[in-house]
Amino acid sequence: MAMRLQLTAGEDLLDEWAETATQAERNHVYEALFALGDGSAFLVYDIFGDPRDPGNFIVMVKSGLVLKVMVQRAESAFEIRYVGPIEEEADAPAYPEATSQE
Repeated sequence: MAMRLQLTAGEDLLDEWAETATQAERNHVYEALFALGDGSAFLVYDIFGDPRDPGNFIVMVKSGLVLKVMVQRAESAFEIRYVGPIEEEADAPAYPEATSQE
């Protein structure tokens, strides 16, 4: 049985990325996010552990486009850590600074 996960953080990163992404790219990423939520992502997508960040996974959404998530199994939750081109993910900080919602 697949583990269902709830998105708990990272919507701000997703929104920022979506402002410049094409509709097709947004559709692919949203589909991957739904798959993470219902637990089917590990069956459908190529997913790799991030050697720099234990607990983080890189989801190959499509050629050149990745989604990096941190899975918190105890809470049945995940958060978005990065979304965008694979080349930029290598340069992205391991733990982005939290932004205030005030």
